[in-house]
Order: sequence, then C-alpha cells, then structure tokens
Amino acid sequence: MAANQKVLGTISSWPQTNLCAWEPPRFHQQRDMVASYAVGSGVCGDISVRQVPFVPYGDQSKRQRKYMQQALGPASIREYQPLITVETASFLDRLLDDPEDYINLIRRYAGSLMLFVTYGHRVTSADDAFLSMATTCISLLSNQIASPGSIWAVDIVPALRHLPSWLPGMSWKRHAKVWKAQIEELVDAPFEFAQGLIRKGIAMPSFCQTLLADGGKSLTLQQLFDIKWTANSMYAGSIDTATTLVQHFIHAMITHPDVLACAQAEIDAVVGRDRLPSFADRAALPYIECVMSECLRWAAPVPVGLPHQLTQDDVYNGMLIPKGALVFGNICTLYPDPDVFSPERFMNPGLDPDLARRKDPRQYVYGFGRRYVLVLILS
Repeated sequence: MAANQKVLGTISSWPQTNLCAWEPPRFHQQRDMVASYAVGSGVCGDISVRQVPFVPYGDQSKRQRKYMQQALGPASIREYQPLITVETASFLDRLLDDPEDYINLIRRYAGSLMLFVTYGHRVTSADDAFLSMATTCISLLSNQIASPGSIWAVDIVPALRHLPSWLPGMSWKRHAKVWKAQIEELVDAPFEFAQGLIRKGIAMPSFCQTLLADGGKSLTLQQLFDIKWTANSMYAGSIDTATTLVQHFIHAMITHPDVLACAQAEIDAVVGRDRLPSFADRAALPYIECVMSECLRWAAPVPVGLPHQLTQDDVYNGMLIPKGALVFGNICTLYPDPDVFSPERFMNPGLDPDLARRKDPRQYVYGFGRRYVLVLILS
C-alpha cells in the first residue's frame, strides 16, 4: 500500500483506504490541525489504550496530562539535574571503557534516568530487572505493535476485531494477548516498587513520589489507575526516543567533523578542559544548543509518529479529509534542505520569540498536538 504512495502537494492519499500523509505546513502557516485527532484503536490501541499516547482525547487524557504537569514542572525538573549530571558522567566513563557496546550503554543511560525520574529507582547494573523488562516491551512496541508509520488491517477495518483468532490472517489477536500481558507487567511492577518505597518512607523525589505522597490514602482507585499508566507512559515512551537521540548525536558528530570542531571549540572557550559542561553553562553554549536542535530535526526519533484519526470531517487547503481517516505527520517537510545537517539554521538571535518557538524542532519531533512524547519535558 505504502509503495503506491505518490506525494502531491501537501496531502498524499491512498484511494479506497482512507489513509493520508499530512505534510505539516511551514512555521508561519502552522495550525492546530492534529490536536483534535484521536489515535486509532487497532492492535496498538487494544494493548496500550491506557497509555497517554493512545488514550482518546477526553477526561482521562486530561487527568493524565494534569498529573504530568503537576509532578514535572520546572521546579521539579531542577531537582533531577544532579542525578542527570552523575548518570551522564558514569555513562561517559563506561563509554570510554567499552565504546563498541555503545548502543547498550546508551540504552542503560536513558533507562536509568527515566526509571529514577518516574519511579525513584536507581539502576546499579546492566541486568537490572526493570531495565530488562522495559527493553523487551519497548522492542515490542517499536518493532511490532506500533512501529512508526505502520498500520494493521484492523486499523482500517475495525470489524476484524470481532473475528475469532483461529481464522487465517488473525494471528495478530493471538500475539496481542501475549504482548498485553508483557506490557501490563511493565506497568505494574515498577509502580508497586515505588509504592513500597513510599510506604517505608525512603522514596526519593520522583513522579510517583510526588503524586502518591501528596495524595496519600485519599486517592481513589481511578486516580491510582491514571497515575500508574501515566508513569508507564513517561518511562516507556521516553527510553527509546532518548536512546535514539543520543545515537543520532554520536553519528552526526562522526560524520560531520566540522560541526564537532566548532562544538568543541565553544565548550573549550566557555567550560575549559578540566570539567564537563553543566546545566549552569547551557545559556552560554548557543552553538551546542543549535547542534542538539539539529540532531532532533535531522534524525527525528519519531519521524512520522503514531497515526492520528480524525474525529470529524476536516478541510485542509481546499481538500476534504473525511472523519475516520488516519493521518501521519511528515516532519521532514517542515524545514528546507532536510537532508543537510546544519546547526546554523537555528542560529538567529534576532528571530521573533513566537516564530523561534514554532521553529523549535521539539515542538514537532516527539509528536503533534496534545500527544507529544513525554521526553520533551526533559529535553
């Protein structure tokens, strides 16, 4: 189906399938087009429908978003900066010792950060149980259940969900049963661990500690349910994207030595060679900031994101997109010369603040509208 795609202007469509690829408009034309869409409810929805990215917009999604804002405001994020500094130094030491194992080391680094921020759990070894559990489930989500841009037949023909699993072509139902059990274990186990730390009075600051300690026994079952699944969304949704970002940064520096030289020169001038850069140095490192923005844009962790499903008919640039159509955002079309790695594209000190915000790739590369991936909070 995708092989027959032909891009015509800003909308690409597949006749008879109710699918279209949406090229997000340029910055000055940006509109909140996707914000009214709900993610389709096929295989991915059946397994992960309670995770934030898959919850249809409504009361539950509002509650989950509120919890994230409550526990991860600017003041709370600053509490995690010492941990991030320590984990980063440890990661760099391990990378120097074993550079060939960099992919696993990056994944451990990202997982360690998010496990602590979300649940207050410190990872002390590469075979950490929660880290291994997450690696398995994230691989399922990324490569089988909801790989970016992928769809299942049941996404297009929802009635297929009512057919028995023994019929030819219905193996997805058998797989989904196994996958769902694995996902739910990842949801329950670290949350119960965090609850145990809080009951013992030894919990460190974290998303769960903030919400569970503040709520105490007054929390309802629905509130506990929402907090548990929101925590899982933060953890599972951030590890893979954070890992991908660090991998792409390393790749970019290896393949663009001129950029690496400029970045190193700025660090040497501002920080020197006796210590690592800190959060306090960030404002004085504008080129480094541009390099990270360009890494996000050049190799977006979620290049087309999850499909969004229209909840009503919409007209875009004179073209009707019917209710129920699956829409994919094509992030590459947001910027000129998308294949060129050029941090300089973000260096414009005279840029209007509102335009600068809309030009920031963090507004797009983790998803659109209300459903951007939660690693954005820490980026």
